[in-house]
Amino acid sequence: MNEGIRNTISSMARPMKLERLIRWSGQKNIFPFYHTVSPESLPHVSHLYRVLKPAEFERDLDQLLLMFEPLSLGDYLENSEGKRGKRSMVLTFDDGLKGCYEFIAPLLKKKGIPATFFLNNKFIDNRGLFYRYKASLLIHQVRNDCRSKEKVATFLKISEEQVETSVRMIGWDQRALLEALAVEAELDFAGYLLSRPVYMNSNEVEDILEWGFDIGAHSSDHVDFTRLDASEMNQQVKASVEDLQKRFGVHTAYFSFPFTSDGVPGEVIDSLLEEGTASALLGTAGLKRTGKRSYIQRIPVEKYEMTALETLKAEYLYYLLKMPLGRNRLRQ
Repeated sequence: MNEGIRNTISSMARPMKLERLIRWSGQKNIFPFYHTVSPESLPHVSHLYRVLKPAEFERDLDQLLLMFEPLSLGDYLENSEGKRGKRSMVLTFDDGLKGCYEFIAPLLKKKGIPATFFLNNKFIDNRGLFYRYKASLLIHQVRNDCRSKEKVATFLKISEEQVETSVRMIGWDQRALLEALAVEAELDFAGYLLSRPVYMNSNEVEDILEWGFDIGAHSSDHVDFTRLDASEMNQQVKASVEDLQKRFGVHTAYFSFPFTSDGVPGEVIDSLLEEGTASALLGTAGLKRTGKRSYIQRIPVEKYEMTALETLKAEYLYYLLKMPLGRNRLRQ
């Protein structure tokens, strides 16, 4: 959904009653997802998406709890008789960021809300950094240091006005370029991880498991699945899931696709689920049906400057507007 359409739909949805939108759509289960929460700005994230403060996140939770019964991902998949027919939500969090341990999990624990945290295997214990977070740090650096911006512009042979846009456009295949640009900008990614850990460490992951939460896999290093062939996709999911099972002794096999599940062939989805490589696969396409209970599309909550309630209203209205066209079901 482009920004213009999103703004129009959000404005239309704002005065509407969410209960009516839910009833008209027939969709009683929602899957909101976040990344992190922090009381202060996070340079590695703030140039990519909105970072909620703890009070804003708690407000979202309280609004959601008024409308939906919280379920664990496992309870949803089991579809137990006692939960059937009720409005429910399954909360998930991607990337395994430090704020999940420091702010999110304690608040969820206090409120009795289950959740699943999806981890990138190679980033646990801050052994590496997602290339998009490197891009955000670079943008932060050039915004605050004119000399860095000048050097990056010279290296890329572009104007200084084009630097931020150019850094944002660096994709998975060009991620090595970020290392070269960091040298020009005198930015030390490893030093940043040491001074300001971005991810949870192994002990913290074990703690959230002891608190009753679940973990799932999110690929080894947040790979762009559109750059992989079917065999590589299968191997990424298998290796990521099995590593977490071995490392933390978990028996679940949940996997959330990095970025999106768009571009992942239906045959790959089917084989991963039918062969038991994953017991649940999660994407980020918003409120959409997939035809499979264990293939779930989630609603991104941090993407726009809206509360969770406002985001849900917009998602439900968009879903309803697409119904006559048959476009509210995901097609692989």
